[in-house]
Amino acid sequence: MIAPVRAKILCVDDTPENLLALEAILEPLGQELVRAASGEEALRHLLGDEFALILLDVQMPGLDGFQTADLIKQRERTRHVPIIFLTAISKDAENVFKGYESGAVDYLLKPFDSDVLRTKVAVFVELWQKTGELRRQAELLREQELAALEQASEARYRFLGDSIPQQVWTALPDGNLDYVNERVIDYFGRSFEELIGQGWNDVVHPEDLPGCLARWSSSLTSGEPYEFEFRVRGGDAWRWHLARAVAMRDENGAIVRWFGTSTDIDDRRTAEDRQRFLTEAGWVLGSSLDYERTLADVAQLAVPRVTDICTVDVLVDGRLERLALAHVDSRKALLLRELEETSLAADATEAGALAIREGRPILVSELSDEQLSTFARNERELEILRSLELRSYMSVPLLARGEVFGAITLVASSDSGRRYTENDLAVAQELARHASIAIDNARLYEQAERRGRAARVLEAIGDGVVLVDRAGIIQLWNAAATAITGLSARAVTGRPIVDVVPGWVELEPRIPVAGSPGDRVRAETIPVELGGRELWISGSGVGFDEGVVYAFRDLTEERALEELKAEFVATVSHELRTPLAAIYGSAQTIRRTDIDLDGEIRNELLGVIATESDRLAAIVNDLLLASHLDSGRLPVSIERCDALEVATAVVDTARVHAPESIELALQAPKRLAPVAADRGQLQQVLVNLVDNAIKYSPDGGTVALRIGRADAQIRFAVADHGLGIPASEHRRIFEKFYRLDPDMTRGIGGTGLGLYICRELVRRMDGSIWVESQPGKGSTFVVELPAAEPTKPSSPARQRPARNSAQSR
Repeated sequence: MIAPVRAKILCVDDTPENLLALEAILEPLGQELVRAASGEEALRHLLGDEFALILLDVQMPGLDGFQTADLIKQRERTRHVPIIFLTAISKDAENVFKGYESGAVDYLLKPFDSDVLRTKVAVFVELWQKTGELRRQAELLREQELAALEQASEARYRFLGDSIPQQVWTALPDGNLDYVNERVIDYFGRSFEELIGQGWNDVVHPEDLPGCLARWSSSLTSGEPYEFEFRVRGGDAWRWHLARAVAMRDENGAIVRWFGTSTDIDDRRTAEDRQRFLTEAGWVLGSSLDYERTLADVAQLAVPRVTDICTVDVLVDGRLERLALAHVDSRKALLLRELEETSLAADATEAGALAIREGRPILVSELSDEQLSTFARNERELEILRSLELRSYMSVPLLARGEVFGAITLVASSDSGRRYTENDLAVAQELARHASIAIDNARLYEQAERRGRAARVLEAIGDGVVLVDRAGIIQLWNAAATAITGLSARAVTGRPIVDVVPGWVELEPRIPVAGSPGDRVRAETIPVELGGRELWISGSGVGFDEGVVYAFRDLTEERALEELKAEFVATVSHELRTPLAAIYGSAQTIRRTDIDLDGEIRNELLGVIATESDRLAAIVNDLLLASHLDSGRLPVSIERCDALEVATAVVDTARVHAPESIELALQAPKRLAPVAADRGQLQQVLVNLVDNAIKYSPDGGTVALRIGRADAQIRFAVADHGLGIPASEHRRIFEKFYRLDPDMTRGIGGTGLGLYICRELVRRMDGSIWVESQPGKGSTFVVELPAAEPTKPSSPARQRPARNSAQSR
């Protein structure tokens, strides 16, 4: 039997003798007596101890008994402790009632009977002990019930944990496992004791383990919920799991346990990864029209996200070519390269070649050694294939507009433990669809670019190109055709060619047309009249399914030049024949022995020979000078020249040979600034102009050479009163080989080079030349050259290269 618990009795009195008396009276009860000399001290004892009874004196300094009782009853912890007032003064009924109002259970007046006090105290002590015993029994019963409840709850919890499909586990506050359900045991194939003792860190993917542990440590430290996705090996494959855990806390907020779950999310995660991969692959394929590079990028993107090996093969001119190869292990990729010749052969049995030939997707979820051996042609290749540890593969064809032109092959090896399913095949087909679109778009763009380049080239070439369909309608008219004919493409496209080209019915049979681009035909030059102009067109055509493409060029200027050259040859022949005939005749006459020539006739004949030789030399010199001007080999030496001195020499020389009907005049101011020119070339220009003025004044008259100042220029003007020049010919007379009187109707000969030489020499001296003339009223040829800048007399002449262009008017 358990002994009753000793009760504490608080005795409060400000008189030590009274406290001593109370101890003596109550000592036989065997309880613990606690003294308090004041109300304040009594309250301090009540803060820390539990008392069965309080014996309280009424009259005390400071807090009296009534006030102390009020404070005791106000506190939740002490309000039920019984109080017995002890007093020797307040015996009236009012004070007695006041004591009971303050919560007293009894009111004893001093002197009191010791036995009565002891008996009353004993009753309250026994009541306290009984109450305490009942409370202990109730607490024990509650603990027993709670233990039974916890046991039942634990049983239900374990039953529930073993029943749900998720992996459930609990861990102690330090993170060590103390419970796992049956799903965990089944998944990892370990016993409960092994899992509790070792956990499953060793089966978490090495790449995910550091992050997993770091996040768990953070949750253990902070108490925050734990959540992390990681791969776990279950059996022979890695699968994604989502682990979550929350802390279970007691009433004080302390963590007593962690409750966690682990959910297999591999299917969701795989689906998300596949979709993300397809999105990225689509972006890569659409980022460039260089499909060979983008396919290589996609192959690298696929490894190792959705496969261990990725190859892309396409048909090029009837044979397979490998555009991309990616392997998770670069060393094994070299082994695959050794097998390319076999895998790309026309009779290859590998997945890619088979998918292309049959035009359908191929899926092999489990690749056996027997199937593997069909891919090898010899033991060496079979050994390579076995070393690659291939386990599963799939191949899907690449199609564009109903045509199979390649295949994408994905191969899984033991490195990842993948085994392809129908879901994986759907991903591969979607990838192939994106790749097919990208390749087809790239090829279409390439074709369009080729056509665009051809169109740009067609517009850039100098030959006119015209496409006429089988109905005779113009479908193409390039820029050169517009430039040659003066007819815009907008004006002629869509119209019958017979309405555009006059006389097309007669012209068409004369234009040679090849049957194919490889056939050669000789272009025919024919005259065509367009817009009132006669054009000489050299053209030919090539026939094809849609019609005929004609190519032509404008040879009008070339023909005119040929005619001009022919005229020049005839003219030069005539010009050369005349002095040669005179020289030959004079020489033959002098050589005759049958006649006796007197000295005067002989001198006249020798004079003819000398004169005509000079004329012949002048013609040859003109030809040589024109040749030098054309080639740019004629040097120009600009120096300060006395314009009047040069002009005087030219006029004096011309007077010697001029006909009697021509009067030469020189008009110049008394003071004239020097000219910046090449002295010899300036003299050549003035000689040519004066000779021309004399030549084209067959009826005689005055030929004047006038010199003057025009702003910063020195102006030379050669004027005559001869035949004159039509306004339409003012510019043409300076062209090479051009003569105003080609048929010599007025007996005026020449090579047509004089004015051309003048123009080119003036240009090279930074000057300009032009003519002012009217038919029948004579002509004035004007030359302007820069005036020389003031320089020291000792300044050397400046050398300048020949110029190919200058001002012309």
